[in-house]
Amino acid sequence: MLREELQPLVLPELGLADILVRTSLWLVPRGSFVREGDRVLEVLAGEVTFDLVSPATGVLCETSTEEDDIVSEGQVLGKIRVGA
Repeated sequence: MLREELQPLVLPELGLADILVRTSLWLVPRGSFVREGDRVLEVLAGEVTFDLVSPATGVLCETSTEEDDIVSEGQVLGKIRVGA
């Protein structure tokens, strides 16, 4: 029997305390299959762009932010549904 697990996509600590961080672009649409390490979301900190990668292989089942939303370190930005 398969057990589903939701793995959060979390904005890691970037060490940019005085710079606003915004979501820029979801690189895959909700409902898409992703592999661990695939680029999933682009975030913008000042003029620097960072790519967040999938923490697991599964389906991007939830996105918690939209383009230009201000986000903070440790915030859950989406969830990956993983079959175990």
